[in-house]
Amino acid sequence: MKMKEKLIKYSHDGDFPKKAGVYILVNQKNGKVYIGCTRSVRARIASHRSLLLSGSHYSEELQQAFDKDYLGVMVLALIPHANQQLLREAERLFIQSAPYLFPSGIINKRLVNYSNYMK
Repeated sequence: MKMKEKLIKYSHDGDFPKKAGVYILVNQKNGKVYIGCTRSVRARIASHRSLLLSGSHYSEELQQAFDKDYLGVMVLALIPHANQQLLREAERLFIQSAPYLFPSGIINKRLVNYSNYMK
């Protein structure tokens, strides 16, 4: 799946909507993705960027990709007026579809088992 990602290091808050949605962080070197959902895409990407810039992101794999300028970011879906349950459901659907959409795999370890949750 060829997508246009922007390196998170050089992105600006204004590049992202304040709306709820599902986003990915992409290791452009190996194609692995981190899938997330949030009520404000802009705020969540800013939070990831802040942690990454300070070298204190909780994901070592994302931090390493960021440090080497491999980490891209892309909004997968906007879900205006979504509640937390709807956002989680959308995230779950993308995670379940990950083997088809992102054959290189997903980075977020806590969600890997989440894909088996609804089988």
